[in-house]
Amino acid sequence: MDAIEFFSFLRQFNADTVLIGAAVWGLTLLLKKTVLKKLPKKLLTFVPFALGIALSAAVAAIFGAEGWEQAVAQGVTCGSLATVIHVVCRQFSAGSRADAKAACVQAMLLPYRALSDEEAAELAQAMDGDEAEATERLAGYAGEAAAALYPLLKRTLGLL
Repeated sequence: MDAIEFFSFLRQFNADTVLIGAAVWGLTLLLKKTVLKKLPKKLLTFVPFALGIALSAAVAAIFGAEGWEQAVAQGVTCGSLATVIHVVCRQFSAGSRADAKAACVQAMLLPYRALSDEEAAELAQAMDGDEAEATERLAGYAGEAAAALYPLLKRTLGLL
């Protein structure tokens, strides 16, 4: 994914989603290097999503938007966008969308198991196709956490 593709990708979102997603990415990096250094890696995976929900809810409250369901949905999207931004920044030179998806899978499953490039690529491909196969592979890598990780991983990979 080159710079033009990345900015074209960002155009599909509303400005508030992009701004909150970028803020979540920055806050997540800051918190991981300071306050959350000793937090278990399993919990660090969920930090961007929790921050996304919190910031989206705060913005909705400030501007008087109604419906907490919408704020939660936007927060999960912002957390997914922050994860994508993190992966793209780390893998900017990788060049291909499949490599970025595999890197995203590796980043999200790192707290549970370090996946090889081949395993991550196979899981990313399964996430695009057969749900049963993807769920089975994910359960093999993440155990009981697979049920919680599947929707987050699906939404995150859908953004790429």
